Amino acid sequence: MYIYLIRHGETNWNDKLLFQGHTDVPLNKKGKLQAKMIANEFKKIKFDYIFSSDLSRAYETAGIIKKLTGFNGKIIKSKELRERNYGSFEGKEYELLRHKKSNFDGEKDIKFFKRINSFFDSIIKNYKNKDIVIVTHGGVVRQIIAYILGLKDYKRIRIYNASISEIYYNEKSKKFFLLRLNSMAHLSYKERIKIHKHIIGV
Repeated sequence: MYIYLIRHGETNWNDKLLFQGHTDVPLNKKGKLQAKMIANEFKKIKFDYIFSSDLSRAYETAGIIKKLTGFNGKIIKSKELRERNYGSFEGKEYELLRHKKSNFDGEKDIKFFKRINSFFDSIIKNYKNKDIVIVTHGGVVRQIIAYILGLKDYKRIRIYNASISEIYYNEKSKKFFLLRLNSMAHLSYKERIKIHKHIIGV
């Protein structure tokens, strides 16, 4: 069983390094182009189902993948795949949260982790021997990766816009194997460098 974890393409809030959370921000022009690049990668990959967050930036990315790959199934939308709710911090700069952690009024760690872990467990249980594409958000991908690897600090994992991570689940051994993490190989070299410098700040 292969599980492909895709972070949606860029939005204007991503470009400005603003928290989005549950705020429904659409893809920008670059984000739509990134989604097409992802779709080109998946023309070479067989998969059985597409799951997507119900927020438009993820669902639109999933729609472009469906259209360009010719996938004839339905996109299964789920609120459980939404990004973490950042409460009053949504629309604010990332740096703000570092200095005001005590005032955080969004979704707490334990609630967010439980939501994502439960959804992922249901996929493993109900879609045995199927290959799954999940189009979602950075925090969700980070938590799924942390969950399968047994990591406590999911925030140390970096997941960029339009990246692909890949997991293999062995049904017999009941073990997970991380095959790809935060891959941007499907994007141009110029685009990869630009994303890296923008996020890391170098």
